[in-house]
Amino acid sequence: MRPYRLVFFLLFGIASSPTLSAQTVRLNKYWVEFTDKKDSPYCTCRPTEILSPRALARRTKAGIAVVDNDLPVNPDYVNGLKINGVQIHHTSRWLNAATVIADSAGAASLVSLPFVKKVQYVGRHIKYRNQPNLPTRPRPSGVKYPQPDSKDPTWGYATLQNSLLGIPTLQMAGYKGQGIWIGVMDGGFFNADIMPFFDSVALQGRLRQGWDFVEHDSTVYEDAPHGTAVLSTMAANLPGYMVGTAPGATYLLIKTEDIGGEFPVEEANWIAGAEWADSIGVDVINASLGYNTFNDTTLNHTYADLDGHSSIAARGATIAAQKGMIICNAAGNSGSERWRYLGVPADAPGIIAVGAVDLNLKHAKFSSYGPTADGRIKPDLCAPGDRMIVAGNAGSNLSTSSGTSLASPMMAGSMATLWSAYPDKTAKEILAAVFQAADQTLTPDNERGYGVPDFTEAWIDLGDLPDARDLSNGYDAKKSTLSIALPVVDVATNGLIELRNSVGQLIASGGSIQSKKKKKILIFSKLDNLKPGVYVALVQTKTGLIRIPGKVK
Repeated sequence: MRPYRLVFFLLFGIASSPTLSAQTVRLNKYWVEFTDKKDSPYCTCRPTEILSPRALARRTKAGIAVVDNDLPVNPDYVNGLKINGVQIHHTSRWLNAATVIADSAGAASLVSLPFVKKVQYVGRHIKYRNQPNLPTRPRPSGVKYPQPDSKDPTWGYATLQNSLLGIPTLQMAGYKGQGIWIGVMDGGFFNADIMPFFDSVALQGRLRQGWDFVEHDSTVYEDAPHGTAVLSTMAANLPGYMVGTAPGATYLLIKTEDIGGEFPVEEANWIAGAEWADSIGVDVINASLGYNTFNDTTLNHTYADLDGHSSIAARGATIAAQKGMIICNAAGNSGSERWRYLGVPADAPGIIAVGAVDLNLKHAKFSSYGPTADGRIKPDLCAPGDRMIVAGNAGSNLSTSSGTSLASPMMAGSMATLWSAYPDKTAKEILAAVFQAADQTLTPDNERGYGVPDFTEAWIDLGDLPDARDLSNGYDAKKSTLSIALPVVDVATNGLIELRNSVGQLIASGGSIQSKKKKKILIFSKLDNLKPGVYVALVQTKTGLIRIPGKVK
């Protein structure tokens, strides 16, 4: 594994196959595409055989039909590959293909099969590193941690990076990704099963081992800590230390990277992981992964390959984005290298290639550039990715790392939190609001894409919340008061009334309420020099707590 600025960001590629007739006993992996799906026992008329109820519900909401590429490959074709010692690694329903393990002679024997369209070498078969199906370790209980030095009692050391996306406002309003499933594809999640940052997520049954598509078992708490750092930017929930962008979401951990080497087979693993995530009903996928160069340099990608359809991964990622999910993929960390462009599948149309900015929202110099080979703007969006706070390797230790590997999950978690505020919306609607709220949506470029989104603004605009878009007219600088029309009249006696800013800080409490023409007007006083920005009023009513967001310009 070749590390990038974030300790374990991976950047690989794919290319043409070597001569299949070479005589060797070494086992390799090959990508085998089939000619068709004729005589398959599966049918789009029986979608429950191939997709979970949750996956079907997501598609129904978005008006997405079950089509032929959703059908598994013909099992007779798969069984027909098992000749001359050929083993099946996994299959791809979207691309009608299989990845197999074979020596060169076994692979050569597949070429003449009548149902085989293509056989392509995708790298060596690397011996499995880990004991299969290791039991999950019990989480430590009753452990006391040192008092954190962070001045923020909620988001802790992650306050700044979360604030740059407007996430604290949404979380303060009660939206933390609840009900949204996030698939995290990476090279391993070392120690995530025992680290305190994930205690609440795990104890509530929201941290789930998915599948290891590298070693074919259910164990993912192994190998690289890269996935643990990525996960922490979203799922961490240790107030005072670190709270991520979506601590209320459900996480499916998927291992697709083989840290033993760099070969194009990992693109096939990416597709297998995304197909599995789709089939069980995942809403958002984060893949802090990219592919350009390999141990076998003859397989390296060229710039011409970055056209959204030349690589295996881009072909699969394009289809993934058509299934009603939001796909966030790291753009790459080659911005300051001779190869300055993004990696695949970030070039795929429809997925969100996430670039990195620093803590001043400027382009991070390592963040890869676009455009794609066919001239499309990339990256799509940017998020903080430089000097980020992440979980350390053990206990409550924190670390600082940089890379688009961190910008991507910051974006994915933020998408989930916004979606949890509007669970009836589709991925297309969520993405439209996010792009509209990005800071250079009208002037996109190939450095920062459409820019850094303000998720609070997207939340306000997406919901078209009454009396909440513009609070400027309600602010009287001379009187130092802010007046807000309440959408309800049943305000609780002596109930909570607060005004907080976009990072959750308390600005005022105990506002007064006046009645005007059958309306209730909430008035906050002593607001000298109220700064422009996003604010949220919290008001306790007889039926519950309401939250009124708005902007002072």
